[in-house]
Amino acid sequence: MAVISSTQAKARFSELVEKTEKGAEVIIQRRGKPVAVILSYQTYQDMLALREKARREEALARLRALAREVQAQNQALPPEERASLADNLAREAAENLVQKGVIQFVEL
Repeated sequence: MAVISSTQAKARFSELVEKTEKGAEVIIQRRGKPVAVILSYQTYQDMLALREKARREEALARLRALAREVQAQNQALPPEERASLADNLAREAAENLVQKGVIQFVEL
């Protein structure tokens, strides 16, 4: 991974783009501190996919925690009613996350 100053990056931009197309990553510094990274588009897409996966896993974990909480609070209800209530709350939570853009469902 190359590390260069922002001044060098301006002067060598075309060269840096070519390097990233070949898989290199370049850190750009200003006053000795990293401020930006140039990377290939494929690496960027991979990073976005990982970020989306992490968001979905977090949303699923919240839904599971909510289901456990609801089940714990409703132990006095018959099992069928508990399951129905947990399902309804999980659906509402999922719809809320979809509306916020945190998760999205894709038809296969």
